[in-house]
Amino acid sequence: MNGTFLYTLPQWFVFAAIFVTVYGWVERKKPFRIIGMSIFFALGIFSLFVIFGDYLAAGKYLTAEEIASQQIYGDTEEEMPFIGKLLPAYLSFIISAILAIPAIFLDIRNKKSYQWFSVITGLISLLGFFIIVGVIRYL
Repeated sequence: MNGTFLYTLPQWFVFAAIFVTVYGWVERKKPFRIIGMSIFFALGIFSLFVIFGDYLAAGKYLTAEEIASQQIYGDTEEEMPFIGKLLPAYLSFIISAILAIPAIFLDIRNKKSYQWFSVITGLISLLGFFIIVGVIRYL
């Protein structure tokens, strides 16, 4: 998985989830709201896969010679690698996935409190989106 895939796919997930959720809210269609929250949940699963799959580990992008000759110290003291800057965004996507679970269940049971979880889920995922935008800006 390359670096572009690591920051473009979550952005599309966030766009799709927010669009579908807002559409479901405006048109009062429960299936769309549940699908939107499910997309947030899927984004959290993808984030877990990326984090635990070591796709954000900088060691995968350094050669063995660079690590052995300790050439990495000059780079690590100056600035964090691009891949490492994406970690807070992925953590926010995991948090939004955790918050999407009660939103789904409360919406299925016709409880109005699902709206709070939906709003908080969307805001936290937007935080991750803007973290990625900030990282890309200085790329």
